[in-house]
Amino acid sequence: MKRVAIASRLHLEKHEKTFHSIVRYLKKEKKELFLEKRVADLMKIKKYNEFIPGETEVDLVLVLGGDGTILRVVNKMKDINTKFFGINMGHLGFLSEIPPVQITKSLGRIFAGHYTIDKRMMLQINLERDKKKINKFHALNEVSITQGTLSRLITLKAKVNGKKLANYRSDGLIVSTPTGSTAYNLSAGGPIVYPTMKAIIITPICPHSFNQKPIVIPDNKKVSILVASDYETINLTIDGQQSLLLKNDDIVHVKLGSSVEFIRLPNENYFQTLRQKLGWGGKVEKLY
Repeated sequence: MKRVAIASRLHLEKHEKTFHSIVRYLKKEKKELFLEKRVADLMKIKKYNEFIPGETEVDLVLVLGGDGTILRVVNKMKDINTKFFGINMGHLGFLSEIPPVQITKSLGRIFAGHYTIDKRMMLQINLERDKKKINKFHALNEVSITQGTLSRLITLKAKVNGKKLANYRSDGLIVSTPTGSTAYNLSAGGPIVYPTMKAIIITPICPHSFNQKPIVIPDNKKVSILVASDYETINLTIDGQQSLLLKNDDIVHVKLGSSVEFIRLPNENYFQTLRQKLGWGGKVEKLY
């Protein structure tokens, strides 16, 4: 791994020492360093290689922040052909699990090859309007269709592989990956799905019918959602990062997309992360 990028959207002034220590370490290891412009500006680094997500080819992206920062970078990537390593300076941190105090030690283990690859599936989203595909996106967590400013139910007609699933009268609908199962999906009452499972989760948001529940389907299925409400404030949102307005009769097609690779260290444990982030078990360290 020779070409290493640093991405962040934090208030860098609060973490200036951490950023400078990472830069010094990477230079010491003779890595070709790339920085997002805002990172370089706030760190007052004048001579640098600029990292533009989706345009600059690198071997490794160090993302300093929370999960939202990772989602922002991944959403801008055209071809996901690089590895990601998250340093958690945010809140929950399901994707970015390493605290900043461990970063130089962790990087040493990574450059020595002492890591595993955690491959996560993504969704490919195509927006169809008037029988033409007008937009294409990819999502690591989820795609959601929601009513915007007004508290009104909307009608969404969902099919799986061309076969009718349900007509939803609800505040919206979430189609999620297992990675995104602990994000918006969880808040809407959807299930937690182990992140490397091959599955797609469909979760209605506050459905009018109590009988309409989340459903988990295989990742080789294609979900199509027809917008059957003529409101001006129905939003299509990708990973909470990109948003556009939908029109009546628009169809959102969702299927398995490419995958993204995260570097994991041997001591990382998903179930431990769930206990810590969701407060399972309180202060009890030994469950049994």
